[in-house]
Amino acid sequence: MSKTAEEVKRIEEPYVCSKKERLGHALGVLGHDGANTMRGYTMPFLTDILQLPAPFLMILTTLGQVLDAFTDISMGVIADRTRSKWGRFRPWVLRAGPLFCIFMALSFLKLPIGVVGMCAFAGFMYIATGSFAFTAVDIPFWSLPAAMTSNTKERSEIIGGTTTCSSMIIGLTGIVVPLALSAFGKFEWTSYFFTAAIIAVFAICMYLTSFKLVREHVVPDDSVKFSLKLGLKSIFTNQPLLCVQIANVFFLLSIILRSYLNYYYCTYNLGNLSLAAVLSTINTIGMVSGALLFTIFSKRIGKRNCLFISALVCLTSNLVLYFSGWSNVILLFTCAAITTVAIGFGYVCVNAMIADTIEYGEWKTGQRNEAMITSTRCFVTKCVGALASVLVLSSISLTGFVPQATEQTLGALNGFHIMYSLLPAITMVLAATPMFFYKLTEKRHAEIMVELAARKEKKENK
Repeated sequence: MSKTAEEVKRIEEPYVCSKKERLGHALGVLGHDGANTMRGYTMPFLTDILQLPAPFLMILTTLGQVLDAFTDISMGVIADRTRSKWGRFRPWVLRAGPLFCIFMALSFLKLPIGVVGMCAFAGFMYIATGSFAFTAVDIPFWSLPAAMTSNTKERSEIIGGTTTCSSMIIGLTGIVVPLALSAFGKFEWTSYFFTAAIIAVFAICMYLTSFKLVREHVVPDDSVKFSLKLGLKSIFTNQPLLCVQIANVFFLLSIILRSYLNYYYCTYNLGNLSLAAVLSTINTIGMVSGALLFTIFSKRIGKRNCLFISALVCLTSNLVLYFSGWSNVILLFTCAAITTVAIGFGYVCVNAMIADTIEYGEWKTGQRNEAMITSTRCFVTKCVGALASVLVLSSISLTGFVPQATEQTLGALNGFHIMYSLLPAITMVLAATPMFFYKLTEKRHAEIMVELAARKEKKENK
């Protein structure tokens, strides 16, 4: 391949999305991640409010992870094969999005059916909400940018804008929910349910708005029959994708652990759940700032180097927090601010790198599989979420944690602190390691785009 990136600019697909369409995808994530962030409070609800046995919850999260291995890839296949007047992915936003919101709200019900009955009900809602309803909308929603445009720059702009809005709504939800729970009674199940119901209504409105505004401009060639074998090949022979997803495992573990522990850490280590709202405010500003910084630095130093920087900054700030303890709240907030800027920086980077591997998979197999490749991202996210839940539940089981007790054992407090600071520091080192083997640089991607364009031109001229 002798053509340069400058030559690619002259033959790449034009920008095709209107501002309204870009806005539509960004609005969709307000509902999508708003509802999903509320779903993250399921674990405190199950442990503190319903007080279900920790061994049962560990079995439940493990079962959910096993099911996700099938539902994520299956949904990727279904979405890639979907054909409708609305496109491949928009129908799922219209139908599965509201269904997920309803299931999410119902997950916070407490029924007078005893411990065994509540275990059965909670288990069903956990699986139905996470492994089925959420999967049915999550994969199509994040596949949309690749279907909206084949211009990589335009797609990166869409992903960047949506990810920035994602960070904002995650942070805003993290502010509102702790305040709502504190105001209405943090140990009352009705506080969780009514908060979830309000968020669900908002999310449904955002899903419907996104469906109406977004359009899919990249139409698959219906003359080419979909091949599951090629789809799987586009995943398992996609070396850049595997490198990014291995890094993503550890990167997400750091993010999700801190997210899951915010409730416990603020309630018991800091002694004030309302401080979770302060941390969420810091996180929101930090994530948005990091996302904006990525758009500047990625053009100058490349995505891989951006991920290295993100990991190094997170490692340093988390080690400082670990050795300083939790008594200095100002230092804790400072470390949180530095960490979240770096996380926001790296989070957009990972999403953009995964999107780049779609063309690599197409180059390898001749078949474009946006949804199947996106499904690997969703699968990894849910697996890591389940692993984070198991780690939190293990700490609860092994360190003498007592639900709703104002005074916790030193072992329980140290357990929360280690998982909030030291463990994320270690995972960031592991996240950076696969990037030494990642070869899909911006230049290499440009060369692949040249060859794909040549193949398309040759096929059209036949």
